[in-house]
Amino acid sequence: MLWLLVCAGLVFLMQPGFMCLESGLTRSKNSINVAVKNLADFGISLILFWGFGYGLMFGASSGWFGTSQFFVDMGRQPEQVAFFVFQAMFCSTATTIVSGAVAERLRFGAYLAIATLVSGFIYPIFGNWTWNGLENGVAGGWLGQLGFIDFAGSTVVHSAGAWVSLAALLVIGARIGRFSPNTPPQKIQGSNLPMAMLGVMLLWFGWIGFNGGSTLTFNEQVAGIILNTIIAGAAGMLMSGLLSLARYQHIEVELLMNGSIAGLVAITASCHAVSTLHAFLIGAIGGVVMMLVSRGLEHLQIDDAVDAIAVHGGAGVWGTLAVALFGQMDLLGTDLSRWQLFGVQFLGVGICFAWAFGLTLLLFWGGDRLFPLRVSAEAEDIGLNVSEHRAKTELYDLIQVMETQAETHDLSLRVPATPFTDVGHIAHRYNQVIDALERKTNDLLNYLRQVERVTAAAAAVESDTFQPVVLNPIALRSDELGQLARVFQTMFRQVKIRERALEDTRDQLAQANETLEHKVQERTAELAQANTEIRHLNQQLTSENRRMGAELEVTRKLQQMILPTDAELSSITGLEIAGFMEPASEVGGDYYDVLQEGDCVRIGIGDVTGHGLESSMVMLMAQTAVRTLVASGETNPTRLLNAVNRTIYDNTRRMASYKNMTLSLLEYEAGLLRLSGQHEELVLVRQNGEIESIDTIDLGFPLGLESDISHFIAETRVQLNPGDLAILYTDGITEAMNNQREQYGPNRLYAVLKRHRHLSPNDLRQAVIADVHNHVQEEAIADDLTLIILRQR
Repeated sequence: MLWLLVCAGLVFLMQPGFMCLESGLTRSKNSINVAVKNLADFGISLILFWGFGYGLMFGASSGWFGTSQFFVDMGRQPEQVAFFVFQAMFCSTATTIVSGAVAERLRFGAYLAIATLVSGFIYPIFGNWTWNGLENGVAGGWLGQLGFIDFAGSTVVHSAGAWVSLAALLVIGARIGRFSPNTPPQKIQGSNLPMAMLGVMLLWFGWIGFNGGSTLTFNEQVAGIILNTIIAGAAGMLMSGLLSLARYQHIEVELLMNGSIAGLVAITASCHAVSTLHAFLIGAIGGVVMMLVSRGLEHLQIDDAVDAIAVHGGAGVWGTLAVALFGQMDLLGTDLSRWQLFGVQFLGVGICFAWAFGLTLLLFWGGDRLFPLRVSAEAEDIGLNVSEHRAKTELYDLIQVMETQAETHDLSLRVPATPFTDVGHIAHRYNQVIDALERKTNDLLNYLRQVERVTAAAAAVESDTFQPVVLNPIALRSDELGQLARVFQTMFRQVKIRERALEDTRDQLAQANETLEHKVQERTAELAQANTEIRHLNQQLTSENRRMGAELEVTRKLQQMILPTDAELSSITGLEIAGFMEPASEVGGDYYDVLQEGDCVRIGIGDVTGHGLESSMVMLMAQTAVRTLVASGETNPTRLLNAVNRTIYDNTRRMASYKNMTLSLLEYEAGLLRLSGQHEELVLVRQNGEIESIDTIDLGFPLGLESDISHFIAETRVQLNPGDLAILYTDGITEAMNNQREQYGPNRLYAVLKRHRHLSPNDLRQAVIADVHNHVQEEAIADDLTLIILRQR
């Protein structure tokens, strides 16, 4: 009881773990919605599992669903209550998996409906089929009776949640901006990766209870189970990191996190019955499966916000099947053979998918037509924090004020600035900028008003004309003369005032004109000086361009000179060989070479990251090193490739460059091909048209990344019969892209090779290159094109 209750607490920690992970991998405008979903689904799943789910799952069963033990209370056996608490945490975990996948676009009410469906019906029913009778060791569900084994829930918990997520995503669609026509998928960056990493660490900690507690007692198995669990998680993380480094030349943070969780998911089904070495393999392969499923979903434009389907679905399926592949049969305790068990495991995986995915898709497809599950585009744009919960944040207030200012041009608005926070600091600085802008705007308005008043006064003075009046003094009385004198005095004063105003205006205009002339002279001198400097820089740039052009031309010619000539290739005995290399710019980073010593022909092909002068220098290093080593008698591929790697590693570090290179070496002698080193595939076209692809991912490691790669290098052997073709190429061919963003791809290459296999290697080479150029049309070739074709005579 104590062990179960402690582990129940550890499994509960997975709930805040999922919340931190999802919150960190999504945008801050949805962070409150993420948190409240994880809190709400825990409460809903707990109540429903207490009332109905536990009875449906663990009650007296007909093989399909339980009919007793509803509404568990303290009056029952304390051991049973502890078992219920532990299993209730499992139900909450299965439910909250859905939250991350559908993040940032689902109505809160729709998510509560999903949580109700999963925890109240889907999870308990499938759990009955697999785990009923778990507490007393007697299988009561029909899958359990067949011998299906899922120790802690790779399928029962994790895959079930993933398949519900997949069905929901097919109904609600991708987030706005994730997939656009004729453009690659756009990554939506998470708001807080350290928060996401904290979530991953909490999940690791919770998994100790998740797997360790599934023994239901604190026995001698617990320590080994926990060891297998953490080793598999670490293996998944390391494998994902290495694959990320090999593919992207850097480690993706999200892949590192998801790889570790995938390893934990994969080992969950078999952690009690495999060796630690097998646990490492299961976790590592789980990381690979996660990456493959993730890329597949992206290709299908299914937008999983946190890769929950790849992590929990893909790795969960693999982990469940791995029970039959690696499990120790005496510990599994079934009467089945290993392949019979594999069939049962496969059946269980398929039943879980059909039940969870099929039922959810049916209900949500129909429900979406009555009550839309997805928020509006406007609500998605402002974020679910505000649209679903009316919960504002400092950042939201800042953006709202900025948008209002942009629309109304009202500079009197200010952003609320909360002290001692990052957003508050930004708001304070933004308000300071607006204050300064408002002052400058008011100063400019005052100046314009003064100019307007002066201009109006000058116009009024110039437009007034004095009309002299001729008076008859005999006809005027004395009081009239006095009144006339006062009128003249008033007129005189007004004329004097207007004269002074006119003089002031003329003085101001003259002063302004003088200032303007002075500024024009200064600006003219500055422009003249700048023009002189620009002409001088243009002359320098022209000279530098000529010099660099000459150097690039020399390098290009040097690169072409070291390539094998047609005459050299035609002199090779036993083989017909044709080669081709076309750089994407003046010089390229692709490499190929052909050497013959006696009856042995050695062929090398490689690709340096990028193209241009720096890549070409690395290529020249490789060519020189390979020829030197072969000339000195070095034929062992491991020592040869490791020596070339050391040369490139030392030189690129000395150059402060991080270029690296894939390189494969092919040896031919008496109809046998020996292939070593990592590069693109080796394609074989048999005389009957059959295509074979030899992958090189496990035959080596990119050169220049590590100082010693000898432990990565392996060799494979292939028989080449008379008339068979062998083709080596670089990725510039398969990744050549047209204006519809469609890559040439390996399938087009296979089709051309198969269609023209009867041509000579020279003619076949021309056919392939012509087909690549026909595919890209007017688009520029983005990478170097290199191709080697050989046929046994």
